[in-house]
Amino acid sequence: MRKPILLSLLLLIFGLTQAVEIPDGLKYKQFRKQLPLDSRPVFQQAESYLKNGQYSRANELYGNLNEKKANFYAYWASAWSAWQMKNITDAQALYLRAYQLNDSLELFLRNYADFALALDPDWKIIGLIARAYYRVQPNDEALIFILDNIRNEEDRRAALELLGSLDTEFPQAANLKVYYASLLNDEGDTEKAVSLAQSAIELATDPYHLMILERILANNGFFLDAAKVCEKLNQNAQRSEYAYEAWGHLEFKQGHYENAVMHYEKALRYTYNPGSLLHLARLYHFYLNDCKQARYYCKAALQIDRSLVDAYFIMAETYRVTGDLDQALRFSAKQLELLGAHPYPYYYHGKLFFEKKKYQAALPFFEKAVELSPNVQRYRLVLAKCYAGAGLREKAAQTYQNFLNESLMDLWQEESTLREEPPAPR
Repeated sequence: MRKPILLSLLLLIFGLTQAVEIPDGLKYKQFRKQLPLDSRPVFQQAESYLKNGQYSRANELYGNLNEKKANFYAYWASAWSAWQMKNITDAQALYLRAYQLNDSLELFLRNYADFALALDPDWKIIGLIARAYYRVQPNDEALIFILDNIRNEEDRRAALELLGSLDTEFPQAANLKVYYASLLNDEGDTEKAVSLAQSAIELATDPYHLMILERILANNGFFLDAAKVCEKLNQNAQRSEYAYEAWGHLEFKQGHYENAVMHYEKALRYTYNPGSLLHLARLYHFYLNDCKQARYYCKAALQIDRSLVDAYFIMAETYRVTGDLDQALRFSAKQLELLGAHPYPYYYHGKLFFEKKKYQAALPFFEKAVELSPNVQRYRLVLAKCYAGAGLREKAAQTYQNFLNESLMDLWQEESTLREEPPAPR
């Protein structure tokens, strides 16, 4: 017991903290040759303080160096050590000053990006880093950095503006057009997304980028353009998961479900992952009415990842449509365990009991769904019907005043909407 107490006292007396490894690019040996001879001993001493977690002592030395002459590495090291001490305001100012001195060193930009990601997104800083990073290394990493900082609609607008600005600066950059088009498509600006995707077909060579282009074009009914992308995938990445998945998706969007299955099953030879397995499970259940094959692929996906909510839902659905409600309830319960904070699993589980005419058993699940989403009229309507079925007519009337005059129609209408209709070809 003495050693930990003694160590704690030493840390308290000398102001030491647990040292974090110095980031790559900021280690003295890596930039020593770029320093004036008279400053090298100071950097060595400062680094020894950093290694011991004595950040304030290191910062004193870096500050003295910068007073004599601004030094990029001194500002970067000072910014990083301020971050370790949780002096975020100081760190922001110091990182910005280092950036102003050198905006073309990839290792610095990576570290600056890590700092920015640790904070609430500041899109001025994100824009500075992403633009500089993309100029130095125009790969996906800078673009993913932009997308990783989206937290809300305001951030999304800022990201779109930034990607649009970069697209203007780099008009021949295929990956930039792909990511920009994808975000536009998610936002509902399909016209601009499709236009960008079309312009990227000739520029793109990366199989992953081509697969995204196929998704955007096929989802919006531009089947001929999507087929061009698939043909290019055949040239660039023949017999790959990217090519087979793209062809599978294109066939699916055109309503050719047997062909889609054929391509997706070929893709499994190259990438046996839960996503591909669930694609096949959905196709077999929703479009080919083959519950046995749908269950096979769900079980295969669950062997890889036991937390796949969609797999449990499809399993429950396959048993429901074949009339085995007890088995459906078993898999629905698994879905409920994983999504306990969401209303729909409660609603779905309640409907299974409702279908069995076990109204008392269904009530707690419908009540929870309504509690979590009180504005969804459909939930209240089915709860009212369940109260009525359980003989609680007064409660039913209080829950949904006009329930007697409104038909329930299809109890399972929500599930039927999961079956997509192919878009009109354009």
